[in-house]
Amino acid sequence: MEYPGLTELPEEEKESVSLPSFQKNNKIIILASNDVNDQSLFLNGLTQNIVILYDLFESMGFQSYLLQHPTQAKEKKEFLKGYRAVSQPDIIRQGMRVFMMIEIGMSLDALTRGYLRSIGSRIVKLYLGNILNIDLETIQNTPSIFFYHHIVGEIDEIWTSPHYAQHLDYASVLNRVDMDHGRVVPYVWDPCFLTQYGSKETLQWVPPKSWTVQNIVIMDPNISFQKCCFYPILLVEAFSRTYPEWKGVVHVVNGDRLKLSANAREHFLSSLSLFQTGRILLKPRSTIHELLKEHRSACFITHQVNNDYNYMTLELMYCNYPILHNSQGWREYGYHYATDEWDKAVGTLHHALAWHKDSLSTYRTHAANLAWKHSIHHPTIQSRWQAILQ
Repeated sequence: MEYPGLTELPEEEKESVSLPSFQKNNKIIILASNDVNDQSLFLNGLTQNIVILYDLFESMGFQSYLLQHPTQAKEKKEFLKGYRAVSQPDIIRQGMRVFMMIEIGMSLDALTRGYLRSIGSRIVKLYLGNILNIDLETIQNTPSIFFYHHIVGEIDEIWTSPHYAQHLDYASVLNRVDMDHGRVVPYVWDPCFLTQYGSKETLQWVPPKSWTVQNIVIMDPNISFQKCCFYPILLVEAFSRTYPEWKGVVHVVNGDRLKLSANAREHFLSSLSLFQTGRILLKPRSTIHELLKEHRSACFITHQVNNDYNYMTLELMYCNYPILHNSQGWREYGYHYATDEWDKAVGTLHHALAWHKDSLSTYRTHAANLAWKHSIHHPTIQSRWQAILQ
């Protein structure tokens, strides 16, 4: 019998969702990392990745720890003080039964790995970088530099992010791990670094008085061809010639690196009308918070090669900033451009400058969908990680 007023949900809303249990499973996952503090957190996305994975595993019921070398105390906000940390001697002294050790920002020695494997731990090496490109560039450009980028031996599995999947076989062979034990793991992100070191309200985009005076910020690292400012600068140069009414200034963050290159100084920059007229400013490195506070009404451009996913893009979209990106994996989101469709890219930049305010509702939908796609709280993301961690 049906009762009057009884709610009957449509079939598509009755789908079961697998949520983690409130009961801890007591399995310990240790993330071997560089020291996580207020400074290192914003040196690159690697340290942020470590913290986000810690939060992911905690949300799934595991006990997470950061493995760190004992160092001099560095400034940490309350946000970071709550993360459990442990040293290598502590693991042995406390007799910790480690379920999994994941090396990200720190490589353990083979002896420590062997000990952990002897007590039943799984040793995983997670690569979050273009290691093949990095290795080739290092030996070619800086042959005198030597550092322990890869420590081989006593590793059970090799993991990498989806946007570095092309290097999985190389990483497996390099570490003498059977290629069947290589995995591509889900990419994850969370806005916690924006909300814990500021607020969306104080960092969010403010519409400029006119797009014709709106500034453009380019903040690629410029330490490799993989993330370099050359294409974005050329795009703005082409845009300024097509739309001469635009009188904004280009701020190239990490641009002081270009001053070290004779080719960049004497040939690339000197040939640009924007540089000749003083409208390209080469700036030192800054954190995302410093940049957003300084450039509240700016438009951003980024460029990558084999680095499809970028926390910076997610952070800027989360705070409503227009950002042009050339990520193939995210081409449906935000303002995507392609370097082989130059006229279209110029038009996309014009739209991002002139019409972003009118497109904000749609842009927020793009940002919310993209953030949820990679959220540590997404049931599908957690289900995929659960299968990997079993």
